[in-house]
Amino acid sequence: MKSYAFALSLLAAGLISAQTPADAPGPGGRGHMRSRGNPDEMFESRLTKHLNLTAAQQNTVHTALLENRTMAKGLNQQMHTLHTQMITAVKNGDEGTIESVTQQISALRQQQDVLHAKAMAKIYATLSADQKTKVGPNLEMLMGRGGPGFGFGGGFGGGFPPPPNGQTPTPPKQ
Repeated sequence: MKSYAFALSLLAAGLISAQTPADAPGPGGRGHMRSRGNPDEMFESRLTKHLNLTAAQQNTVHTALLENRTMAKGLNQQMHTLHTQMITAVKNGDEGTIESVTQQISALRQQQDVLHAKAMAKIYATLSADQKTKVGPNLEMLMGRGGPGFGFGGGFGGGFPPPPNGQTPTPPKQ
């Protein structure tokens, strides 16, 4: 009986030591933290931290993100359906459906970009001049191109592509 308990404890110790932490480097060697939680909440938290948002600003951010998520829900369901249709069309070699579904996906993405931009406009309008400077001249922190602490892609949406030829347009004066 003692040897059975000893063998069982060795097996358990081996299994425990074989576990890797969530942020350990994977097979490719690059460590990535696994996302835990709602992306909007993580975005809100990063904005609060990096911009030192007031309570009123935090409420505005929270409300803008919640409104965006609510309005985008139907679009996301439609997008899922279209992706399923695209997979079927590709498997069947149905070029007409591929073109039609691609156009529908483009229209939905345009609507998603509009919703995202409107939410970011609400957030931007509440920021102080110093906070707007931190956001960046191209709104990197809000529009999905990162910024300090936001990593590649930042934001909660796909954002917009960077300006052509590395140009840095000056933000409009208010």
